[in-house]
Amino acid sequence: MNEHIVGIDLGSTKICGAVGKIASNGKLQIIGITSVVCSGLNKSVVIDIDSTAESIKQCITQLERMTDIQISEVYISLPGGICELVRNTGMIAISSEDREIKQSDVDRVIEAAKLISVPSDKEIVGVEPEQYIVDGYDNIKDPRGMSGIRLEVEAQVVMAQSTVVSNLLKSVKYAGIKVNGIVLQPSAISEAVLRREEKDMGIAIVDVGAETIDISIYKGSKIKYTSILQLGGNNITNDISVCLKVPFSEAERLKLKYGSLVKGKETDVEKIRVKDSYDNFTDIDNNLLVDIIEARAEELLNLIKSNLLNSGFYKEISGVVIVGGGISLFRGTTELSKEIFNKSVRIGSPDYVGAASPLYVTAVGIVVQAANNLKTSNSFSEEIDDGKWSKKQSKGEKNQFVAKIKGFFADFF
Repeated sequence: MNEHIVGIDLGSTKICGAVGKIASNGKLQIIGITSVVCSGLNKSVVIDIDSTAESIKQCITQLERMTDIQISEVYISLPGGICELVRNTGMIAISSEDREIKQSDVDRVIEAAKLISVPSDKEIVGVEPEQYIVDGYDNIKDPRGMSGIRLEVEAQVVMAQSTVVSNLLKSVKYAGIKVNGIVLQPSAISEAVLRREEKDMGIAIVDVGAETIDISIYKGSKIKYTSILQLGGNNITNDISVCLKVPFSEAERLKLKYGSLVKGKETDVEKIRVKDSYDNFTDIDNNLLVDIIEARAEELLNLIKSNLLNSGFYKEISGVVIVGGGISLFRGTTELSKEIFNKSVRIGSPDYVGAASPLYVTAVGIVVQAANNLKTSNSFSEEIDDGKWSKKQSKGEKNQFVAKIKGFFADFF
């Protein structure tokens, strides 16, 4: 199981899972991906632990059949919208005699950054380092191996409600699966679909799900803003159901099969057969369905724009990347979004064979970020030994990824 990495994305209406394997050439391959329906979550919050656990079991079972491996450990994501980012600085003195910065020093400065006031109903679930500073020299990505007297870190401390995360972890535990680590959802998505230059210039990630829209902003390769809107693709489905007087399940089928924001020519309007009751069918114009979808999609995009404007970073972002299954699969989404945002817009999909869909962005991103951290933790630190360079792996490096949530699981289990 060590050579495989499993990421689980717990969404409001479905659970997506991805299995990755690092090939002999060091490149990550996605060897399995699937999704199952889940009714145990509502707006990114667990409302039924047993139901959620059962859906996780189904997802794991499908992944095991696809990949022919036994899965006992997974990485999961935490929606950025339900988290609070608090910027803080940590500072320590280098303790070793040779003044070389080791993994233990990085761990200590991260812990120092966590020294903030935490409300009684919240917990620190992670730290997102923005930059390290060694003796006043900033913009350092990885200080290990460098020499210095004082080490500082400027970071975003991630906090979330204790009960929300506890129920999420319990759902996975009840499914008989061990949680290896938690990945912040915006970070996972950024790993899967963002280009380096986009992160540097400034980019907004808009993850439109069934019941929520998670919005994140990166600038200078650092996460600057997260927010959540309690709306999503289900609002479009509900509009179709009400306007056409059809069951919700039939409205969802129509949305997925015929959903578009582009009308056909009036001369060849396509008729769609709709099941408006258990044994009765009727025909509707395709353009009527487009009108219903477009009206709600336009409203959602305008709400997203208002949120971006209120963030204070709207002028600083160069474009918007839309992911998730809420509106990204509609024909014409990119064009309508560009018109509303007045910025460059694209649909984000992972660049992996078999997983190139906006639906699987978070699940794939979890695997990518976990793989990157494991690669880093398995790298060797160079140390001087009798005048020669030798390579030794520090114990702290093996747990670098899990260190982000060190001490967190103990509060619940």
